[in-house]
Amino acid sequence: MNKFYIQIVLFILSIFVYANNEALATEPVPGKAKKNKSKKCYPTSEEVYETNKHLLCDNHEETKEAEKLMNEAVKHLEYHATSEDGYKLYGKSCSRRAILY
Repeated sequence: MNKFYIQIVLFILSIFVYANNEALATEPVPGKAKKNKSKKCYPTSEEVYETNKHLLCDNHEETKEAEKLMNEAVKHLEYHATSEDGYKLYGKSCSRRAILY
């Protein structure tokens, strides 16, 4: 019985090997290879600068005020990220993190 199954397996294997060999031995279709071109052309950094030059800020006082505002925002963010004052425990998640509201 085992000899019969081995013969069947070897027969099927030989069919697959023959088909694979035939597939690899065929000639490719003649013709030009297509060039892959990107559909989107992205502008260079110089082109982006030239198109958006009018949006740049040239008022130095405005820049300083924006810097002060952002520094204040960072201080508030640090306070709220590290402080638990004024918050009450809402629940705990599965990963042992406290959920505060």
